[in-house]
Amino acid sequence: MLVTMLPRAGQQQSHVPGITFRNGCLRKSLHLAIVLLAAFAAAGLTAQSPPPSAASPVVLLDPSHPQDWITDIGDGWRTHQGDDPAWVSPTLDDSNWQPVELDDQGPAQPGWRWYRIHLKLSPVQSGSALPSKDQTRVVLTPEGQSGLSLLLNGGEGTYTLYIDGVAVPGPAVQSSFHVSRPAERTIPLGIAAGDIVLALRTHASPAYAAWHLPLFLSASLGTADAIESQRQALQSERLYAALPSISINLLLIIAGIAAFALYRSQPTRREYLWLGVYLFLQGTAQLLWGCQQVGLFPLWMNFLISDPFTYAVAIVQIQFTFSFGGQRVSRAWRAYQALLLAPLVLIILTWQGYFSTDYYVVVEGLILVPVAILLPIQLLVWYRRGNREAGWLILPSLLPAATVSTFDLGTLSLFFAWRRLDFLDNPIQFGPIPVQPGDIGDLLFLLAIAVVMFFRFTRVSREQARAAAELCAAREIQQRLVPASLPELPGFQLEAAYFPAEEVGGDFYQVLEMPGGDTLIVVGDVSGKGLKAAMTGALAIGALRTLADEDLSPAALLPRLNRQMLAAQESGFITCLCLRMSLRGSVAIANAGHLSPYRRGEEIEVNSGLPLGLTADAEYTETFLQLDPGDTLTLLSDGIVEAMNAQHQLLGFERARQLSAQSAHAIAAAAQAFGQEDDITVLTIARLAAHDAV
Repeated sequence: MLVTMLPRAGQQQSHVPGITFRNGCLRKSLHLAIVLLAAFAAAGLTAQSPPPSAASPVVLLDPSHPQDWITDIGDGWRTHQGDDPAWVSPTLDDSNWQPVELDDQGPAQPGWRWYRIHLKLSPVQSGSALPSKDQTRVVLTPEGQSGLSLLLNGGEGTYTLYIDGVAVPGPAVQSSFHVSRPAERTIPLGIAAGDIVLALRTHASPAYAAWHLPLFLSASLGTADAIESQRQALQSERLYAALPSISINLLLIIAGIAAFALYRSQPTRREYLWLGVYLFLQGTAQLLWGCQQVGLFPLWMNFLISDPFTYAVAIVQIQFTFSFGGQRVSRAWRAYQALLLAPLVLIILTWQGYFSTDYYVVVEGLILVPVAILLPIQLLVWYRRGNREAGWLILPSLLPAATVSTFDLGTLSLFFAWRRLDFLDNPIQFGPIPVQPGDIGDLLFLLAIAVVMFFRFTRVSREQARAAAELCAAREIQQRLVPASLPELPGFQLEAAYFPAEEVGGDFYQVLEMPGGDTLIVVGDVSGKGLKAAMTGALAIGALRTLADEDLSPAALLPRLNRQMLAAQESGFITCLCLRMSLRGSVAIANAGHLSPYRRGEEIEVNSGLPLGLTADAEYTETFLQLDPGDTLTLLSDGIVEAMNAQHQLLGFERARQLSAQSAHAIAAAAQAFGQEDDITVLTIARLAAHDAV
């Protein structure tokens, strides 16, 4: 964000040259009366002064208010380019130096330059004769003053002041990292009468000259009380202009922190994160810019923090817009985001004076045009495709980058003397309060985005509350998908391990007694997650318990279960492994698209039919085996083989086979440690040896 302090045509200075009183009486009639009074009072002075010279005319001042006496001494100075230590001498003949008005030189030029002025301070005495205009520079001071003070309004860190060849403590030429815009500084002179030579050794760094800043805005001489009053008035005027900007940008920073809090409460909504980053960066950038604009912070904060933040803000605005629209950033926009990093090099070059500020402002304005124009167009496209919330963001997205580009246009108007567009660089007056256009744009954006995000947050909160209620209901149902405890079968040991994933899934298993004394064991997995999957699983279990009473074989039971799932008109499907086991260890197995079981650490070849719920014509065959004493049969869900580690490697079938000889809880724990992605279900059936069975 750039700004100039160029004096504009017809612009009033922040102080009135000539005569000023602490009580603020500056009306034209009083001004004229004071000048006439001073002229009559000086009419009786005798002409006993040094020989004539080419100095500035005599300055006449009002002696009737000695404690409030102050005058402008911006004229009468002489200047010379360069830097020579000899120029500090009070006896130096500077008559051949160029005459100049200290506070009317336009933008500072980079490099060293000296300024000198010779003053003769002469108290006004009753009956004294008025000096003629062709005498040397004379300043008529009020009688009875012990010492006067000097008030300089100049760039901080750009000048060193010498009084009669002696450097004054305080103002000093410093490195570009300590240079600020012009600010008021009071220097006591210690005398009220006599000859005095003021010398200013100045240096404008490329960073200072880059933004067309003047070295000095004003120079005044007066009594200590009047100078201090003037300093306070100028300082108040300077800082008062920054209060709206500081307030607005602190509000942006606070809003950014609030957006971070929203993101913490809804971590899946990344638009809150990007909005928080955007508001925080924008508020910080504008706050630093506004503070250095009035001299509170050095210029480097604008160069090296505020300006780079401008491009970071544009990058984050793109991220926020695409996150808000639920879209991925396209390659074209990624390329543009990379292009936004290019001006960072120009910032450094401009700081060092190797790249013109005028052209840098052009670059900044042009490179931000896509954010100001194309992002709203992108939002309009999404809106026309049915994303109604994207339409809410069109107007707010126009404001920030558009105001920056408009402000840059006003700055260019000043730089290139276009005049007609100067007003774009000026603050907008709301009564006595001046507000920068960029701050107005940010405030309007904040208000608009607050409304948009309020509706978005309200909608998302309702959806989350509904999803939470659904999840709670699904978990309650899922608890019924697995038995609270396994039945005891003579000669067998059953062990089950069930670890649901973060979301509710559809894994289930059942161990049911059949009328003939055999045991029906089923392990299944419903496609999908959430309440719908849990309800489908509950429906399947209810049908299984009914079918178990009919004493069906697995190959006959699965088609019946398949038709009941189709009759329920539930979408999705169910994989299912169905076993009928006798107390003598004979096992009949039918498979509906589920993982094959493992025996003694090896996979059993089982014919697999279609999952349940896909077609009514599905048929299933049975595989028979005998569990001998000491044998273990292991049934798994796909949550075992689909476990994934940090390197995105699946646990896979081979590792699952190696784990299958272990206990149910050991297998499940190994899959969890590898990286659980889905529900994990393990059921082991071990036939005990004869002595163990007893």
